[in-house]
Amino acid sequence: MMPGLSPELLKDKLFKIRKLQLNTYEIDHPTVKGQLRLTSIPLNILEIPDELIPPQAKTSSLPNYAITSQTIIAFTNRGRKSTPSIRQLSLEEIKQAEKVEITSYIIDSPYEPWNEFVIQGEPPILLKERTILSKLEWLTQYANNLGDPFLWGTSSNTNSVSIATTGEAGLA
Repeated sequence: MMPGLSPELLKDKLFKIRKLQLNTYEIDHPTVKGQLRLTSIPLNILEIPDELIPPQAKTSSLPNYAITSQTIIAFTNRGRKSTPSIRQLSLEEIKQAEKVEITSYIIDSPYEPWNEFVIQGEPPILLKERTILSKLEWLTQYANNLGDPFLWGTSSNTNSVSIATTGEAGLA
């Protein structure tokens, strides 16, 4: 969000999912083997009023949005199992854990589709969002509750907005 932008000045927008697909990455590390799936789903889409956008930042007549998202990540293990970790790790423990970066062990071309969300308004706005995995780390001392490797992914989102080309019931 822009510095100094007060949340109460933003307009919370309703939206619906038009298209949602998972990214897929095949991992072939000597110990960690399997398929990683990843996507990001908006939780809140907030419209920023035009008068709050600096003139040099306004690049089109379309609305500007502040978007908060939740990343969802899953792993299908085709490698060895370990003893599950006893408890859920805190964020601080995850930050301090011994990690091995395994991004370079992603084989084949990853599948990273654009997902689509329709935002309420007249006209409705099509938000396209693409999530890209930028770093994948294996926390070597831990396993999830199924005994699979504990993986930590870092990703970024790219967004694009346009006027929705078809009518979207209930969101006008």
